[in-house]
Amino acid sequence: MNKRRSRALVAAVTPMLAPGEQVMSTSLVNLSEVSVKKNIAMGIAAAVLSGGTMVAAATPQPIYLATTGERLFLFVANPTFAKPDRHLATYLLADLKRTEVERGLLKHSFVMIDESAQSALRIFFQRFGPGGLDVVAGQIPQAAA
Repeated sequence: MNKRRSRALVAAVTPMLAPGEQVMSTSLVNLSEVSVKKNIAMGIAAAVLSGGTMVAAATPQPIYLATTGERLFLFVANPTFAKPDRHLATYLLADLKRTEVERGLLKHSFVMIDESAQSALRIFFQRFGPGGLDVVAGQIPQAAA
């Protein structure tokens, strides 16, 4: 994530912070994965339906992730401008567990489990570039197998 996006995310998170709380890491992540097969099928369907004048490709919604020593924040990222659109969720790190990090060819991911709400969320980090995976994964304890 570049510095401009990081500054915009920190500015959006700052009003939500408790006194003395500081942002420790910022990342641009995805919460869902678009499979290659679905992307090819949608591109072919769009080309056929438009008579070959249009091609389409699906991309997952980018999400900004920021962590402090106590909380994890998620914001919907504006795909056009380098700023967060709206606050999506806030989790207490004390309530979170994660699975082992799965290291894929293009993306790395883990499932974040919120024990207080009994919900789970898969978070995808880009493999190349500074994604903050190790910092975020280090802040969330791994669930017992």
